[in-house]
This record gives sequence, structure tokens and C-alpha cells, in this order.
Amino acid sequence: MPAGDSSANIRFMGHYHGPTIDMTVSGDFRDLPTRKPSLVAIAARLLMFGIALGFVAMLFWLAVFTLPVLLLAGVGLYFYARFVPSRNPGPAGPTIRMFRF
Repeated sequence: MPAGDSSANIRFMGHYHGPTIDMTVSGDFRDLPTRKPSLVAIAARLLMFGIALGFVAMLFWLAVFTLPVLLLAGVGLYFYARFVPSRNPGPAGPTIRMFRF
């Protein structure tokens, strides 16, 4: 096929089915399983998948609800510590604590 003939290239690619995924590294076809998995094995796989999915969902919702609460608590505690009057007033009366960053 000539390099500049795009129509022949398109026709070739239209009939190309790609690699067979069921091949081993050496190029042989893998053997198909001789029997299907039992219902107990299928149920065990579904149970494990459900447990993993539930755990990931729990972690996601815990993060969604916990992080904003922790951020607001941190901001509130910062402003409380910044503007609370001093417990030990000096000679000029109570002062506001100033943080130096």
C-alpha cells in the first residue's frame, strides 16, 4: 500500500480487529476455564466488593462532613485566642493579645 494512499489505509483499518487480549506473552491462546465459578464464589466476590464499596463511601462522607466542621472550629478558636481579653491585666487595663507572625 503506498504511503500517500489514505483511502487504502482507511479500508485496511476498517477490517483490522486489533490484538487478541486472551493471548499469553509467548503468543499462545490461554486455556479457557473448564468450569464456571460456583454461586458461593460469586456471592463471596459480591460481598467483598460491597464491603469495600461501603468502606470507601463511609470514608468519603466522613471527610465531606468532618473537614468543614474542623475548619470552622479552627477559625473560631483562632479568633477566640486572638481577641479574648488577657487574664492578667497590666497597669493600663486589659489588652488584646497580638500574635506576631
